[in-house]
Amino acid sequence: MQSERFNLLSLREAMDILGVSRATIDRWRKDKQLPHIKIGKEIWIDPDKLQAWVKLHAIAGKQHVSESVSSPQVITIGYQSGAALLWSPLVMKQLGLFEEELRRIRPSMAYQVSWVNAPNGMELVEELIAGRVNIASVGDYPIIASRTLNQILPRFKPQVLAFDGKTRSGGGISLVVPTGSNIHHPDDLSSLPIATVGSSSASYRLKEWMNTFGLQAEPVIHRGMEECVSGFLGGKVGASVLWEPYLSWVKSIGAGTPLVSEGIGGDYLTGLMADGGWVAGNEDIVIAYLKAHLRAHTFIRREPVRAAQLVHEASGFPLAVVAGVLSQIRWDASFYSRDLQTLGRLDEGQPDSLSLPASHAGIFEFPKQYLQEAVQALKLPILPDSPLPGEWSSDDLY
Repeated sequence: MQSERFNLLSLREAMDILGVSRATIDRWRKDKQLPHIKIGKEIWIDPDKLQAWVKLHAIAGKQHVSESVSSPQVITIGYQSGAALLWSPLVMKQLGLFEEELRRIRPSMAYQVSWVNAPNGMELVEELIAGRVNIASVGDYPIIASRTLNQILPRFKPQVLAFDGKTRSGGGISLVVPTGSNIHHPDDLSSLPIATVGSSSASYRLKEWMNTFGLQAEPVIHRGMEECVSGFLGGKVGASVLWEPYLSWVKSIGAGTPLVSEGIGGDYLTGLMADGGWVAGNEDIVIAYLKAHLRAHTFIRREPVRAAQLVHEASGFPLAVVAGVLSQIRWDASFYSRDLQTLGRLDEGQPDSLSLPASHAGIFEFPKQYLQEAVQALKLPILPDSPLPGEWSSDDLY
């Protein structure tokens, strides 16, 4: 063949030599100037240039390792044990999945994973901005708020790496009233305070719900869901917007009843976020985390009893409550058109002070190459470059 006369390697041969996937070698060609020759539709690589390229990057890698010998690289993960749709990090932490994936990418590199449990998503967004958290699990409203904050703080470049737990039609968040109370209709709340977590997926849905019914009550804003629950149980508020597992826990002890189970918002989404600057310098760590994330999803779906036990041990919520809630959540990291439409609707519903300028508005687009590489590394069905079409699929779960 022509390529043999010129002593060229095929792309497949280069992938085998380097031990990487097609997605990785394509990214290296684009971002790291991996030398290559394109003849027609085929891609060939000069072995001498490949060897020189590897040596160059090996030197950089050795320098990175030598700088890290004295102290391990600290990776800080932000999670929320009090938000059921974000329980996959608890499973990852309990099973050591992320640490296991880190050892696979660089066996000689010392890593230290620091896990930060936060009361709400906006606190984790603040930690991302400050650089004190590298990857954070947050709800859909903090994702929207981060996109807006980028316009105020250009150096903060939030990226959504993957989705986490999902529920349909507002499932997982509900407006709850005390059991046995005289509140049976939204109008009954017109003069009563309602507790919610400020700048959260719950507070957004409360505002939307109140606008629908024309309520004028002033919500009581708290920094944490536990405060909302204590105010509710102590009779200090007429109702609370609770997310899972607090919603199921209050119902299980007979203390509260959802006033409305539907109509308080569209799909409830959660996801993984990181700052783009950090991501660009730590791509292998990001892919390792996404592999652990996908493995946690698979574990929850295939071993629900053991997963419930792990979450119970990590969170302190009753085992029966945890098991019931886990079964109601769709654990799917992939991007669907439906998900992007949900986030677009949330963005349009922001107050003017938080909304994006018209030039930045529109459907959400997220970089998927890292999730694609994690999917390929785990030998899962390949994800397309574009969002999966239409509704959530019952066949392809990631």
